[in-house]
Amino acid sequence: MTIYHKQHHLNTVVLYCNMLISGKFVFSVLHITVLSITVAISLCYGVPDSWICSPSTDNHVIQLRLETNSWLNALENQVKQLQKLIQEEKYKKFTTIEGFPRDCEEIYANGTQIDGIYAVSPDGRCPFFVYCDMTNGGWTVIQRRVDGSTSFYRKWNEYVTGFGELDDSHWLGLERIHRLTNDGSQIFFDIENYDGSKDFAHYKVFTVHGASTTYTMNVDPFGYKGTISELLSYHNNFKFSTYDRDNDGHSGNCCKDSLDGGGWWYSSCYRLGNVNGVYGKQETGGIGYWTTKNIPIKNITIKVKRMDGVC
Repeated sequence: MTIYHKQHHLNTVVLYCNMLISGKFVFSVLHITVLSITVAISLCYGVPDSWICSPSTDNHVIQLRLETNSWLNALENQVKQLQKLIQEEKYKKFTTIEGFPRDCEEIYANGTQIDGIYAVSPDGRCPFFVYCDMTNGGWTVIQRRVDGSTSFYRKWNEYVTGFGELDDSHWLGLERIHRLTNDGSQIFFDIENYDGSKDFAHYKVFTVHGASTTYTMNVDPFGYKGTISELLSYHNNFKFSTYDRDNDGHSGNCCKDSLDGGGWWYSSCYRLGNVNGVYGKQETGGIGYWTTKNIPIKNITIKVKRMDGVC
């Protein structure tokens, strides 16, 4: 018979919460605090301080221990990153920062495989937070639409710096996307349709160039895989456009005149797609892509990862 005490784990979780709350990045890591509290609740809320387990329940307890340790290891990794960020704030004259992972794939390869927000530095310069899709092998999320809580009707400067909540609907920001993809990356579109079905589009080579090119995008359709037609190459070599900065290939302003103000690498005007359109709108101007007509999208997540074979 085994006696399993949970107080030690609860104390550890509370310690992490206190460390995060006392730091200057409270709002950026609010989700981590919530995750910590969730772990504590799952362990301790509404149950005694200890279980007296018979042999028939030992396996359940062992599994719970393993799952708990996995969550706590992920939290510990995030806390260490936050501590390093806070420390580096004292030395802003430095422009390179060592010790931060390049991207979510590197974090995943090092053994942390829990979905969540992590700090990365793709090029050794100032780190930033991203949402990591660890469930599918360490993809870095650059855009997500899951509800209408965040407006994507934004000016140029906001599309450059990013907006929204990383664990909810958001746009990571052109400058950060550039830093993640400058050496070439894969890009993956996770699409959820209004009837509940799923689609995807996967390109093996995708790059966003820097500010001096107006964040020109290149994509190679070779090796494309997906459940929808290959459409993104229609936007190849176009600059990014917003309603207040027209860089598309149309005589008018696609973003402003036709597509309700969501920024993208518009040609004349879109194929894949109007993914930053109005959430919940199923007509043109809402989130969607174009084949011979507008195909509405309910939810979408766009994520990037280093190209296959690149170390």
